[in-house]
Amino acid sequence: MSEKSEKKRLARWYFGGLGSAGAACCTHPLDLLKVHLQTQQEGKIGIVKQTVSIVRGQGILALYNGLSASLVRQLTYSTTRFAIYEAMKKQVSPDGQSVPFSQRLVMAAVAGACGGFVGTPGDLVNVRMQN
Repeated sequence: MSEKSEKKRLARWYFGGLGSAGAACCTHPLDLLKVHLQTQQEGKIGIVKQTVSIVRGQGILALYNGLSASLVRQLTYSTTRFAIYEAMKKQVSPDGQSVPFSQRLVMAAVAGACGGFVGTPGDLVNVRMQN
């Protein structure tokens, strides 16, 4: 085989952030409905009535209110998480050997905590823009 075909594919940490932003675009209407259902003050209506109420009152695009904040949250949280995990993995195993499960667990926990810290302001703005 030639050298080009044997070239190892490198993981790109930013693909995880971009993928989560794409997923946020698809799931945002459900997240908006969840926030509306959790914060309703008077009466308890279901998800179908809530959806109809939003669409009739504000139009179909109202289901995407707050999408920009959701994207900021996903891009900060997920990209930070993937970047820190990949950086730690390269520190622990620079030659690409297998990393023991316990070390991967600790690396994932640290990366998740850092991502949560960075993504929390975006999450707060996301909820406020949806309500």
